[in-house]
Amino acid sequence: MKTKLYIFALLIVASSSFAQQNAQYSQYIFNQMVINPAYVGNKESWNINAMYSSQWTGLTGAPSTQTISADGEISEKIGIGFHLVNDQIGAQSQQGLFGSYAYKIKLNEKFKLALGIAVGASYFTLDGSKLTMENPDDPAISNRTETQLKFDSKSGIFLSSDRFYAGFSVSDLLSDVFKSNDLLVPNQARHYYLTSGYVVNLNKSFKFKPSFLIKEDFKAPTNIDVNAFFLYNDKFWLGASYRTGAKIFNTNKLDNSLKYKDALTFMADITISEKFRIGYAYSHSLSAFNEFPGHEISVSYYFPQKPEKRMKYLKYF
Repeated sequence: MKTKLYIFALLIVASSSFAQQNAQYSQYIFNQMVINPAYVGNKESWNINAMYSSQWTGLTGAPSTQTISADGEISEKIGIGFHLVNDQIGAQSQQGLFGSYAYKIKLNEKFKLALGIAVGASYFTLDGSKLTMENPDDPAISNRTETQLKFDSKSGIFLSSDRFYAGFSVSDLLSDVFKSNDLLVPNQARHYYLTSGYVVNLNKSFKFKPSFLIKEDFKAPTNIDVNAFFLYNDKFWLGASYRTGAKIFNTNKLDNSLKYKDALTFMADITISEKFRIGYAYSHSLSAFNEFPGHEISVSYYFPQKPEKRMKYLKYF
């Protein structure tokens, strides 16, 4: 199993067309900055968010991701932020740092539209000494460490009210500019994200929030997340998410050998106070590696505000 996993990890980095490469988050709905730079400043409060995600827990070389981010408003029209990510699978690791800027436009009394951009860099490493091969003398595989620094950019739009949101974003905008001819260094594929959600009042105590995320790179099956949450007394979130794949865009770059990766995730989140929230997600694969669960935990701290600037959207998105 160990040998097969490391070969699998090598194949991921050896081909930009193998699969969707960017890290997957279950709790992105509580910090959409990780997928859309236009989201920065949306909570109208400076905040820090830390997230840890582990897939296929218990399997050697399984994917894990750690993220730290911070964002807030510097004026009613401008939001800024940054996020730092560390992503690892098998012998491959990636560290990235991005700064984000969003300009917000008030459309009417209910809706505002934000336009965002992020710029930064990612440092890729492939540690050949961690590769375990059936034939250790294979000249095609080196035990040396390969590294590369790549600069990149993201952009997005985010439409929101106090009960509704919709966003569209694109990552890896410079993927066509910074390409490597070294098969051991990953070439990132451009990714497109479409999100939306709505909060419905059920009664004085309960609210219901359905949402979805569509992730596309036109080289692998489209990732689709469908989420449903119940909110109790504006403090306790409890819900589930179903993730699947679909061949929506049948392009000539699509790898038809890739299989859908269905997964079911259960999530809980508690707003402890206006300063703290904590969330947990448990994922169970319905296809490959279904005996290895996934875990994700996130923690947020919100800096105190003046009474007239209380957070409008903290409880919902």
